[in-house]
Amino acid sequence: MYAITKKYEQKNSIDLGWDILDEGQYKLEIPKISDEEKELILKIEERFREKTGSEEIKSLEDIEETIRNLIIEQASYEGTYLDGEQTEYLSKIASMHIYGFCFVDELLEDKNIEEISIIGVHKPAYIYARENGWLSVNACFTNEHAITDVVNKMAHGIGRRITLQNPRLDAILPNGDRLHASLPPISNGEITIRRFRETPYSPAELCENNTVDEKTMAYLSILMQSDSSVIIAGNTASGKTTTLNALFSFVPLSDRVIITEETPEINIPHKHSLRLVANKDMGISLQTLVYDSFRMRPDRIIVGEIRNRDEANALFDVLLAGQARGSYATMHAQSTNEALQRLKTFGINQIDLNSISCIVIQKRMIKYDKKAKRNFEIRKIVEVSENTNNRHTTVAHYDYKKDCLIYNSSKLLEEIGDKMGLTKKEINDELIQRTKIIKKLPKTYKQFFKGFQKQFYGLNYEDS
Repeated sequence: MYAITKKYEQKNSIDLGWDILDEGQYKLEIPKISDEEKELILKIEERFREKTGSEEIKSLEDIEETIRNLIIEQASYEGTYLDGEQTEYLSKIASMHIYGFCFVDELLEDKNIEEISIIGVHKPAYIYARENGWLSVNACFTNEHAITDVVNKMAHGIGRRITLQNPRLDAILPNGDRLHASLPPISNGEITIRRFRETPYSPAELCENNTVDEKTMAYLSILMQSDSSVIIAGNTASGKTTTLNALFSFVPLSDRVIITEETPEINIPHKHSLRLVANKDMGISLQTLVYDSFRMRPDRIIVGEIRNRDEANALFDVLLAGQARGSYATMHAQSTNEALQRLKTFGINQIDLNSISCIVIQKRMIKYDKKAKRNFEIRKIVEVSENTNNRHTTVAHYDYKKDCLIYNSSKLLEEIGDKMGLTKKEINDELIQRTKIIKKLPKTYKQFFKGFQKQFYGLNYEDS
């Protein structure tokens, strides 16, 4: 990110459909260009369409080279002198405008950005970064046609379009990013892109980020190794899937994992994993996929996100059938009681709720920094409960004043210890030992996974 230092006060009359602004908390390295330069880009766009209509251009490099040559040709034809620097930045901007996603290209290059938000024409874009929260961007769209064009370019690879007749689009892009877009009359032109993190956070990174402490992670590692079933619940964007991904570092890489989802989000390194994605348009429900998974001899089953009655029933069909050693899911709820009540409203019987071994509550919260005089956002595991003797009891809860988890004794650990042939002391010693090991293992996901698998299961993970 670099600040644009030059100020432009003249209002441009030539409209590309997007523009660079003088102000913004997040500065894009895109220079503002003159009306003459914008007019040149519009001419190049027209010539490029004509050229690509009559001959095949095979690669992105070919596209960029073609656009650069067209700029040089057009400038020469008009008797306009372009120096090397001007040719380069005009080629870059023209490529973004003609073939790319306008200024959104630059935002997609920044791996620290978790979410990109367009909220209408002539309004600055916004990005969400983990370290800084929401920041305004020094760029905006200037007409609805440009917003529509960018959305359709993004969705082209999956055969989807947004139009005035169908002004809403919700899709998963080929790279895993989640795209939501809408046009009038639903909105003034809106795009929301939630980024898919290619490399998940490791348990060590979540501890380093203060999402959770090593003792809780050690406790959960024992549950993930055992036959326990775990639900991760929390509010929107609290990091539920992030935590579930991290917890799969503790599942033996030799296990067969079946992932059933409506929205592909789970990203685990297990070689013997299979993803099944529901498709409403084809009449393939999550529940249908869960039934299919019963015939696949799974060791572990993940049932995506529980949002309605059908998905809740799908999860409990898995739990009650006992086809897998462990079953896992995420859902929206801000406490264990709320999670259990929501499941009851989805038609789950009280007795069936006992099949859930553990519920982890993770929240996205606002904290106030007195020194900086600003709010900042944090994600924390605030509650861990377990089911023993047909009762869900709290094992750990977050103390907001002390900023730490307070622990109670765990009956579930004792039960797991019994199944492993360990005494109460031995399972508690195991918890202490794992806490120390989690602190020492490498921070990155693959290295943490490799180290844990080798140390606890004697398994060698070879990255492909």
